[in-house]
Amino acid sequence: MGRVAASYNLLPEGPEVPVEEVRERIPSVMPSGVMMADAQIKPLAFGLKIIQATFIMDDVEGIVDRLEESLRGLEGIQSVETVSITLI
Repeated sequence: MGRVAASYNLLPEGPEVPVEEVRERIPSVMPSGVMMADAQIKPLAFGLKIIQATFIMDDVEGIVDRLEESLRGLEGIQSVETVSITLI
């Protein structure tokens, strides 16, 4: 069984959303077997910041879908954009 690295951009609902707090809540919503490798806050535009997060997990059927669904459920997050998914 291989391992998968998946990177996402998490876009907040607006510039007033405390992205630092959202970043700290990410581990609490991750499915079992997923490890957060990195999560950085980056400026986007007009005071809006995004969270660029990378996750490592076993290549198990459906785990990427469960992770994306969990990330979309974070309070304050408007959308989750997939940057890359690759075997490592």
